[in-house]
Amino acid sequence: MAWGFFTIYAVATAALALWAGRGTASAATFAIGSGQMPPWVVGITLGATLASSATFVLYPGFVYADGLGALVGFSVPLVAGLLLGLVLFAPRFQRIGAWASALTVPHWLGARYDDLGLRRLFAALQVLNVAYLVLIVVGCAYVMEASLGLPYHVATVGITAFVFGYTALGGATAHAFTNTLQGLMMLVVAVTVFASGASLLPETWASLQSTGLTAPDSRLFSTPFEVLGVPFLIGIALTTQPHLLSKALYVRGSRALWTTVAIGIVTYATFALMLSAGAYARVVLPEGVAQDRVVAEYLQVAFAWPWVGAAISVAILAASMSTLDGLLVAIAASVGNDVLPGRGTVWVNRVVLAALALATLVIAWSPPKLVLILGQLGVYGLVAASVGPLLVGLFYEGRLARWPAWLGALVPLVVHFGLALTVVDNPGISALVGIAVGIPLSGLAAVVPASRSVPTSLESSWRA
Repeated sequence: MAWGFFTIYAVATAALALWAGRGTASAATFAIGSGQMPPWVVGITLGATLASSATFVLYPGFVYADGLGALVGFSVPLVAGLLLGLVLFAPRFQRIGAWASALTVPHWLGARYDDLGLRRLFAALQVLNVAYLVLIVVGCAYVMEASLGLPYHVATVGITAFVFGYTALGGATAHAFTNTLQGLMMLVVAVTVFASGASLLPETWASLQSTGLTAPDSRLFSTPFEVLGVPFLIGIALTTQPHLLSKALYVRGSRALWTTVAIGIVTYATFALMLSAGAYARVVLPEGVAQDRVVAEYLQVAFAWPWVGAAISVAILAASMSTLDGLLVAIAASVGNDVLPGRGTVWVNRVVLAALALATLVIAWSPPKLVLILGQLGVYGLVAASVGPLLVGLFYEGRLARWPAWLGALVPLVVHFGLALTVVDNPGISALVGIAVGIPLSGLAAVVPASRSVPTSLESSWRA
C-alpha cells in the first residue's frame, strides 16, 4: 500500500520537475526562477521550506521525551519569531535585491558591501548547511525504513538520488512547484495526525502538565529562557538564511511579497500541529523509544487502516523533501554563482549538487545519535555569521565599510562553535551569543568611513 502511494507521489514530483526544467536554462533561472512566480505558490513553498523532517519527524520526538517545554518551544515562540523576522527583513531584502539583481544572499551581501571577497566568503559558508542536509536525509530514511520496509542504507541512497536529481533538473522552479504539491500533502497530514488523538487529549494534557514547562535533563529546554526566549530569537535569526530569505526574490512587488509571507506563516503554523504526534506518543507508546523513531512508531499504533498510515508516511517523506530541495537550490546557486561570479552556469550548479549528494550520503551512512543537534550546530553557525552583516546592510541607509562585515561574520562563527563544542549543550544558546557579538562588530561598518559614496540607484531603492 505504501509503495503504491509513494510511486504516485514520485511520478507526480518527477513530472513537475521535468516540466519546470524546460525553463531552467541559465544560472539566474536556476536560482530564483522567473522572479515573478504566483505568490500563493511561493507562500506554500516558503511554509514547506520552513518545515522539514525536523518538524514532522524529529521535533515530535523531543515532545515525547521532554514534554510541555518542547511542545511550547517548537510552536508559539518559534512561529512568532519567524513571522517577525520575515516582516522585518523580507521587504528591504527584496528592494535592495532588485537594485543589485541579486540571485542569492551572498550575492546580495557582496553587492551591498561592494566586496567580492565577502560574497565568496558567504558562498563558502554554505557548506555548513551540509549538516542540515544530513538531518533531513536521515529523517527520510527512518520513515522509509518503517513505512516501505527498505533497509536504512538503501533508503539513504534512494532519497539522495531522487531529490538531488530532480532539483538538479529544474532548480528554483522545480523546487517551488514540487514544494506546492508537497506542502498541500503536509497540510492534510498535520491536521489528520492532530485529529488522530482527539480521544487521548485529557490523558495527553495530564502527561504534558506532569513535566512542567522545563525539562531539567533536556539539551534544548532545561530553562524557561530556552523554552520561550531561544526559539523566538532563533526564529527571527533563521529568516536570514539563504533558502528562506531568497523567497523574497521569487516574486515581484510588495503586495505579492506580503501575500507570500502571510501564506507561508499560516502554512507553517498548521504544520506545527504535527507536534501532537509526540504528545500522543507519551500516552500510547512505552518509555524508551528512540526520539528519532517516535513518529514512525506512533503512526503504526494510531492508524488501524494500513492505507491511512501509508499515505501519511508518504506525506512525511514529502515534508522532508520540501526543505531538502530548497536548501539544495540555495547552496548550489550560491556556490555556482558566487564563488565563480559571472561564470556560473546550470551545469556548474549541477556539479555542485553531485558533490553535495556524495558528502551528504557519506555522513548520513552512520549518523550521530541525535541528528537534530548536528543539523542545528551547522545551520546555527551560518545564522551566527550572517545576521550581523545582513542587519546592518538592511537598515543602515548609507555606504558601508567592508572589514567590519568580515569581523561580524567570522568572530561569531568562532564564538558559536567554540561554545557549542565545549561548554554549551544547546546550539541555540551558542548561536545567540555569537549573534550578540557579531551585530556590534558589523555595526562598525556604518561608523568607519567607507571608500565610496552610496550609488544613486541604491538611494532610490530605500525610498521605494
